[in-house]
Amino acid sequence: MKSAKYLVLSVSVMALASCAALPVTDENLPISDISENWSTMVPSSTSASQAVQDGWLSDLEMATLSSFVDEVLSHNLNYQATAHRLAAAGFNADISRGNLYPTLNASFGARRQHTSNPGVTGNNLSLGFDARWEADVWGRLSAKTKAAESDYQAARSDQEAARLSLAAQVTQTWFDVVEAQAQVTLAERTVESYTRAVRIVEKRFARGLSTGLDLRLIKSNMAASRASLSSREDQLSRQKRRLEIFAGRYPAAEIMAMGEIPDLKGDVPTGLPISLLERRPDLRAAKARLLSVGYSSQAADKALLPEFSITASGNNSSSNFTDLLKFDNIFWNLLGNISQPIFQGGKLRYAAKASQELFEAEKQVFAQTLLIAFREVEDALSSERWLKEQVMYTGRAAMNAIAAEKVAIDQYGRGLIKISTLLESQRQSLSQQSQLLSVRKQLINNRIALHLALGGDFETVKDVQKIIMNNSSIEADKNEGTIL
Repeated sequence: MKSAKYLVLSVSVMALASCAALPVTDENLPISDISENWSTMVPSSTSASQAVQDGWLSDLEMATLSSFVDEVLSHNLNYQATAHRLAAAGFNADISRGNLYPTLNASFGARRQHTSNPGVTGNNLSLGFDARWEADVWGRLSAKTKAAESDYQAARSDQEAARLSLAAQVTQTWFDVVEAQAQVTLAERTVESYTRAVRIVEKRFARGLSTGLDLRLIKSNMAASRASLSSREDQLSRQKRRLEIFAGRYPAAEIMAMGEIPDLKGDVPTGLPISLLERRPDLRAAKARLLSVGYSSQAADKALLPEFSITASGNNSSSNFTDLLKFDNIFWNLLGNISQPIFQGGKLRYAAKASQELFEAEKQVFAQTLLIAFREVEDALSSERWLKEQVMYTGRAAMNAIAAEKVAIDQYGRGLIKISTLLESQRQSLSQQSQLLSVRKQLINNRIALHLALGGDFETVKDVQKIIMNNSSIEADKNEGTIL
């Protein structure tokens, strides 16, 4: 049962949560334990999870769409904001890394003093320096540095996630526009169809072969089709504005989303490597944040331990600037210092406990992110199967409905059927064609959602087996003393 594999996954995650040992490493994380719980699993390859793969966009073979996605990635305001946050996180990591090195400050002072009795005016110039270095005996500063570096990795993964999500949203919205345009075209054809039907009924009414009720009913349906056309055009304009906002354009509803909804060329591979899920940017960002909080908890614990530091200072003063560079009167001192917190009102102890609780909380966040990733993959895979069936059967229904409408118009013109039968055939034709457009759009958008859930494009079983065979071949050559 699926619930059983999720239970096993949850147990492995909770086992991680119960372990308070630090530092956190890849071996502590549950990603490596989930391979046996994924129903589509094949042996994982390390190369598969190195970077987000975006070949899925090229697979659609729509050059206009690909160019527009590139434009969005260059001009989207939210995506540009993530780039600045990434840069800020990088500078923060550099700041934290600088704490491992000595600090050196230089100072220069000038003073002019005058006394009235006796009338003496004197100048005093001073030049000095101060240096300080804290020995990272317990690794507290290193832990802070690693926390900042993990924050940078999280920011970088957030940017990758934003890039993948933005590309997927833009592509899905593009097909929303394509579908909306197709719905407008269908509505226009429907208006034309009702217009022809009105002419037929009017001719029959003039000859006394149909009643005024028939004429009013068909004109009512024609008016309703025109109202539907207006509604479809409004929806198209709204979707175009959404697409323009992505690219940072003014929402004027002038963009042209060219092309049609493509047919999926292939099925989802029956075996997907677990490493595809490991490369998800949001999962790697959650892992980096867990590491960051873990290292911060380390640093908070070690703040209770003594600090070892060395300070040095030097100073030289003179009434003449040239004498400052002489070392005859220089004063300097060197001091080693050990500082041990004794009483802080419990601040350090409570800070350590708070950091540990945050660490435990972040474990749960990581576990939840992992479960959500599985759910999104399973939902997309399940929807893929059902949507393909819907496309197939809706397509058949649309073909039969179109054929039935043509027959109904012909038979009504010859007086063989009632107006109600004609109107029902027209409604069915419109409904099934509209539903087919909608379902086909849902299918392609669900495939995009699957790529988003997997963190990129597919890696087929053949590709994975080829990697495994190549790795095995390299290992065999190494054992024989030959390195290719």
